[in-house]
Amino acid sequence: MSDEIEVNGNQFSWGSIIFKVDGDRYYGFNSISFSDKRTRAKGYGMTRSQAPRSRSRGKYEVDPVKVKGPVASVAALRKALAAQSSNGANYGDVECEILLQFIDTGEEPSLVEFARCVWASNSSSLSEGPDGLEEEFEMDTMRIVRDGLTLFDSEAA
Repeated sequence: MSDEIEVNGNQFSWGSIIFKVDGDRYYGFNSISFSDKRTRAKGYGMTRSQAPRSRSRGKYEVDPVKVKGPVASVAALRKALAAQSSNGANYGDVECEILLQFIDTGEEPSLVEFARCVWASNSSSLSEGPDGLEEEFEMDTMRIVRDGLTLFDSEAA
């Protein structure tokens, strides 16, 4: 089944995104990037063509989820995660689930799930100017599931 022909329809845009961490919606973030891959090795033999004979099942790898937004929005998420820790201050060890939903009129809703996330890094670059101050952080995640579909062998997970 291919994608549908749309004439004068809506397309997902930034306003279509709903960002949730452990069920709580956050509104201030203005940049999110993520990726995953499955690295496979080819097997060779003594064939005249010297073409690959096989391929490994591969290793599933997930890059950190990078999120950027106003200082206040980042601080709010940091505080919410720290509140779940045993001492109320450690936000780096608290596991959370992140949901990214795409919802707009005329489009089939889409859901990206980030499983078992932990805060991995902070990045701040503050400078004079007309723009509000922003911070960026990275969340280490164990897997990404797009609309219930996985790049890795989910039967074995």
